[in-house]
Amino acid sequence: MLIIHTATTQSTADQKLTGGFISNSLKNEHNTYYYADANNIISQIKQFRSDGAEDSQIIKDKVHAKLPERENYQKLKNRILQPGDTLTVCSLSVLGSKYAARAELMYYREHHIRIRVLNMPATMQEFSENQEFLYDIITDTIAQTLTTVITQERKRIKRQQWRGIETLKESAAWEDYGRPSVTIPDNYIEVMDRWVSGKITAAVAMNLTGLKRTTFYKLANQYRKGELQI
Repeated sequence: MLIIHTATTQSTADQKLTGGFISNSLKNEHNTYYYADANNIISQIKQFRSDGAEDSQIIKDKVHAKLPERENYQKLKNRILQPGDTLTVCSLSVLGSKYAARAELMYYREHHIRIRVLNMPATMQEFSENQEFLYDIITDTIAQTLTTVITQERKRIKRQQWRGIETLKESAAWEDYGRPSVTIPDNYIEVMDRWVSGKITAAVAMNLTGLKRTTFYKLANQYRKGELQI
């Protein structure tokens, strides 16, 4: 693979992310990157090229977006993307589950990195310099929509669980039924978003959720993978 030159201070591992070169003359400019996970990667790259992407701008991983081994994505997110840059994906699912995607959106929002989602026309609009605040409004709207969907799903799941418990109480199996080992607090998503974005420490997050250290990190690992059902 060829080397990406976005800054002279990047490590070799960071540089070997894409298939071509970005000129050193662009290192102080705002750059655009495209990220594809392993879910139908050929189709994603085709869409990127239709959008005008060059091979040097496309970054990809060999595993599905929901898995934690997205090494290149983590390098892109934490080491390469800078304030003012743009990240383009084909769909929100590339960022993970609804829970994970919301946290990712807020991370980029707070780090002043624009997100373009090819199958969401609102994110593809271009605004003048004095209207760039509209990008944040669009991101906030998407995040709020995800919050609403997540909240409704939580209520639906709780209703289903309640019905299941009530039905179980009427059966002989109720005596062998045990309570779940961990109860997810109602403020969990809000607190986790603040912790993931670096607004609060893990200690504060534990205090706000009432979770013990071992339980907190166990759930946090599942949350980041998009595996935690809340």
